[in-house]
Amino acid sequence: MKRSVIAPFRLDPDLNGSDPADLLELCRTEGLASLIDLLEEGVIVLDAEDRIVELNKAAEASTGIQRAIARGVLLETVSPKSRIDLKPLLANPTVGQRSLSLRSRQDHGEIRATLHAWPGEGGRPAARLVLLHPLGVGTPIARARPATGLRSSAPAEGLPLYQSRLEPLIELGVRAFRARRRILLLGETGVGKTTLVMQMHGQVTGTDRPFVHVNCSSISETLFEAEMFGYERGAFTGALASGKVGFIEAANGGTLFLDEIGDMPRSQQAKLLKFLEDGCIQPVGGVRQKAIDVFVVCATNHDLAVEVSKGLFREDLYYRIAMIPLMVPPLREHREDLPGLIDTLIANLNLTRKPKLKLSAECRRLMIAHDYPGNMRELLGMIARIDLLADEVAEAAHLPSVVLPGRQTPPGSQGLLDRFLPATGAPQPLAGSAPFLSANAGSGNGAADQSLKSRVKAYERQIIEAALKSCPSKRQAAKALGIDISSLIRKLQE
Repeated sequence: MKRSVIAPFRLDPDLNGSDPADLLELCRTEGLASLIDLLEEGVIVLDAEDRIVELNKAAEASTGIQRAIARGVLLETVSPKSRIDLKPLLANPTVGQRSLSLRSRQDHGEIRATLHAWPGEGGRPAARLVLLHPLGVGTPIARARPATGLRSSAPAEGLPLYQSRLEPLIELGVRAFRARRRILLLGETGVGKTTLVMQMHGQVTGTDRPFVHVNCSSISETLFEAEMFGYERGAFTGALASGKVGFIEAANGGTLFLDEIGDMPRSQQAKLLKFLEDGCIQPVGGVRQKAIDVFVVCATNHDLAVEVSKGLFREDLYYRIAMIPLMVPPLREHREDLPGLIDTLIANLNLTRKPKLKLSAECRRLMIAHDYPGNMRELLGMIARIDLLADEVAEAAHLPSVVLPGRQTPPGSQGLLDRFLPATGAPQPLAGSAPFLSANAGSGNGAADQSLKSRVKAYERQIIEAALKSCPSKRQAAKALGIDISSLIRKLQE
C-alpha cells in the first residue's frame, strides 16, 4: 500500500483536513487489515450508522469478537457480547478527539480508549476511529472486586454474536430488571438460562453488585431453611459458633437467582413466599427480622402450571415468581443460527489454542444437522471434545457417535467409552449379557463364570485404555476420566 494513501489519516486533534469517505474506502482496501494488525493498540472503525467497518487483531483479542463476524454489524448489537462495554463510544455524538474509559467485563477494571470522530452532515460523525490502548499505554484504571458476600459470582462473558434468537429475551429481561418485575425463565436443560440472567444482571447493575446463584435441587430439605435464610450461633447442634449468612442475605443489594425452583421442597415454599411478600427474612434461631433488598429471578425446566395443577407447587408462589415468564427456545428451533454460532465458538477457542482448530466440511455439516437435545450445554461439550481429540483438523470421527448418521443414541445413554473412541471402535456387547459388558471383559471361561467385581474391573480397564488411546498423554487421559494421575497409574498397575 502506498504511503501517500495512508498519510492523510495521521491521528492528530485536527481532523477537518481529512475526508471520512476516503477513510471508510481505505478500510475496505485490500492490505489495510494486514497493516493495522501490526499495531499494539486495538483499532475499530465505524461508519456514520455506527456499523463496524474494520477492526484489527488487537481489537479482536480485547473484545473477544471476530473480525469476519463483526464487519457490518451495529456496534450497539456487538457491545453486549464484547468483553469490553463499547456503548460509551456512542454516548456522545460530538466530533473531534477525546479520551474515555471503557469498562472491562473480564477483570472489572477499565480500559483507556481514544475516539477520533470526523464531522459529517448535521454535525454528526461521518466516521469514527477507536483506539483501545493496551496495558501500560495511558493509565488503565483498576478497580478491586467488591466484597459481595458468600457464594457470589461475577457475570459471565457475553453471549456469542450469532445467538440473535436470545436478543429479544435479554431486552425484555433488562426492562423487567429495571422495573423490578420478577422474571421466570422457562426452557429445556442447557438452553442457557443462567447465562441469560447473568447478562441481564450485568447490563442493569454492572459488576459492583452481588450475583448469587442457588440451585434449589441441590439443597436437601432438612438444610434448606438454614442455607437460604442463614442461622444464628447455637441455633442447632453442629451450627457454626459465629452463625452463617444465608443465600438471600448474601445477595443483598444485588440479584438472587433461584435455579431449578421447580425442585424446591413444597414444605419450604411457604417460607420463600413470605420473603417475596414482605422482603424480610428471619434466620434460624433468630428473634429479629432483617429487611433485604434483592431482585429475585427464577428458572426451571418444569412446566410449573402443570406442577400447580398436581399440587406439587404452590399456586400463590407461582404467581409471585412468574410476573414476566420468558420461554428460552431450544437450539433446534433456530437452526439458522447454528453455522455462525459454531464458527464463533471455534474462533473464541482459537484465541488461545495452538495450533488453530479447523473443522472439516463433513464435521461441520454433521454438527449443523444435529438436533442438540442438550442445547448449548451439548454444543459446548462437543466443541470441548473435538478440542481434546483433534490436533489441527476436526474430522467426523472426532464427534460423538450420537451425531453420526445411523448411530442415533437416546440422550443420556452415552457411556464414558463413547467419549474417547470413534463409533467404529466401540466394543460390541456379549450376546445375552448386560449391554455394557464387552466380549473382551475378562480372561475367564465366559461371562457366566465371571464375578461381578472382575467384570466391572475389566470394563473399567477398557475405558482407561480407550482414554489413553485417544488422549496425547496420561495426565490428559486422567483429567478426561475425572481422576488424578496417581489413581490412573495405580489402576494401570493392578
